[in-house]
Amino acid sequence: MEVDLQNEARRGRAARAELALIKEHLEEEKHRLFGEFCDPRNEDEVYLIKEEAKALQRVEDFLNELVTTGALAEKTNTGDTV
Repeated sequence: MEVDLQNEARRGRAARAELALIKEHLEEEKHRLFGEFCDPRNEDEVYLIKEEAKALQRVEDFLNELVTTGALAEKTNTGDTV
């Protein structure tokens, strides 16, 4: 079990680093997609814009979940209370 916690903590730290690297890009893409969504000339592309926004959000949520799980694993592994 300790090895699993160490692996999960390692994955969390890696996800935190990855999220830090792409956070600015994610925010820029969200703003770009929102601008396209609000543009009345893009009515035909609304479905595609929504799907892109959902995909970006899923990537961000996945990395955030790994960070949270890793932090919990670190606390559990060191004996801290959660």
